[in-house]
Amino acid sequence: MNQNLPCTEPRPIPAAKKVTRRRSPISLIWIVPLVAVLIGIGLAVSAILQRGPEIELQFASGDGLDVHKTKLKYKEVAIGTVTAIALSEDHHSVKVSVQMDKRAAPLLAGDSRFWVVRPRVAAGGVSGLNTLLSGAYIALDPGKSRNVKRAFVGLESPPLVIGDMPGRQFVLGADDLGSLDVGAPVYYRHIPVGRVVGYVMRPDGKGVDVRIFVDEPYDHFVTTATRFWHASGIDLSVGADGMKLEMQSLLSVVAGGVAFGGGDASNGEAPVASRFTLFSDQTTALRQPDSIVQKYVLVFNESVRGLTVGAPVDFRGISAGEVSRIDIDFNRRASDVAMAVEISLYPERFARQQRNRPTALPTQQGLRQILDGMVAKGFRGQLRTGNLLTGQRYVALDFFPKAKAAPIGWNRPIPELPTQPGSLDSLQEKLVAVVDTLQGTLQRVDRLIAHVDQEVVPEVAPTLRDARQTLARANAVLSSDAPVQMELRDTLREVERAAASVRDLADTLEQQPQSVLTGKKASK
Repeated sequence: MNQNLPCTEPRPIPAAKKVTRRRSPISLIWIVPLVAVLIGIGLAVSAILQRGPEIELQFASGDGLDVHKTKLKYKEVAIGTVTAIALSEDHHSVKVSVQMDKRAAPLLAGDSRFWVVRPRVAAGGVSGLNTLLSGAYIALDPGKSRNVKRAFVGLESPPLVIGDMPGRQFVLGADDLGSLDVGAPVYYRHIPVGRVVGYVMRPDGKGVDVRIFVDEPYDHFVTTATRFWHASGIDLSVGADGMKLEMQSLLSVVAGGVAFGGGDASNGEAPVASRFTLFSDQTTALRQPDSIVQKYVLVFNESVRGLTVGAPVDFRGISAGEVSRIDIDFNRRASDVAMAVEISLYPERFARQQRNRPTALPTQQGLRQILDGMVAKGFRGQLRTGNLLTGQRYVALDFFPKAKAAPIGWNRPIPELPTQPGSLDSLQEKLVAVVDTLQGTLQRVDRLIAHVDQEVVPEVAPTLRDARQTLARANAVLSSDAPVQMELRDTLREVERAAASVRDLADTLEQQPQSVLTGKKASK
């Protein structure tokens, strides 16, 4: 070994220090569930903050409604969910609990309406077809009341008018409903412009009030002078004016309908919920109103069969009024029965028809003088047939120059106008006279035939027998097998042969004229 090298000894290796690790109080495996819990709490808090009030709806049936599935919608946007369905205490309906969204709380006014949207077939058409795949849902029509409610009675059918629908409602008063129903169309110039939204009987039971809704912009055509009438089904009327057939559309035949017309913009638009009269037909509705009515009585000594109340009173083609009453006028002194027809005359119609319209109608005294002058010239009332098919009659006012003089009975409770026998009765009298004449003629013919049989025939009988014998001999001579006929036929045959010989001679002379001198040449 080399002693010059220093001597080195191995140093001892220090012992490693023991590291002590601190354990985390929460294990990593709990982080994920903790995060999930926090998220759930956040969602729950958010749901609680977003959750609105809970409302209760009452329906007749829970058909189509499912817990936690059926939605409450407004404008096709879900704003709530059905949370419970249970029977009511009286078991006559169901109670549906709906959890609303917080933002939808202002929609819960006291007059808000709820209904179940499902497929329906009604007079107005088919609705709710989109729910065939998506399922039924509850619809909301917000109200305008300031009162707040949490319990509502749902509608059994969808309302035809909702709060934000543009248009106006009107009320029509009628004697009866006719064939109208909710959803029946409303027409203007044969165009559907609205619908019937409801009806109710009046408290006194003497009529009905029909509510209609006219869509915008057609509601502006409803003025204060507008007239409404039934346009239900087929309007067939047969009267003294003839036969009339009117129909709006095929839908009105099935579901009925209402039509309106008349008036213009100068009359001004009718306010919302204005009240109108619903007339039975278009003719009655558009008839110009008359403010002055004068009653008169016409007494007829003839049958008034075919004349009805409401029949027209006509003056040379102008409707002057109508029949208002028909009674029996019994005269005890004369033991006679006549028919008293009360008519309503409208003097304004005469004024409207005049070429030079007067500024005002004549006074009662002036009108009386005018009628007295007209009656003096033959002005009378007469029954006439207006329709030969139905036999319906009307009252005609006209001048009859040959009529007997008769005054107006002004002293009666209702003034009595003189009358003229009807043309039909005159025709019947003429027909009776003709029949009587024909009967007399037939009787004379019968007597003549009897005279011929009794007196003439016996005298001419021998002459008739001689004539028959002569005819028999003539028939014997002219028969085909009589001798005269056979001799005549033989004579005719001889004449025919002689004629043939003459034709042969004529032919020979034509070909050989010299044969008269030289004789006929022999044929080669």
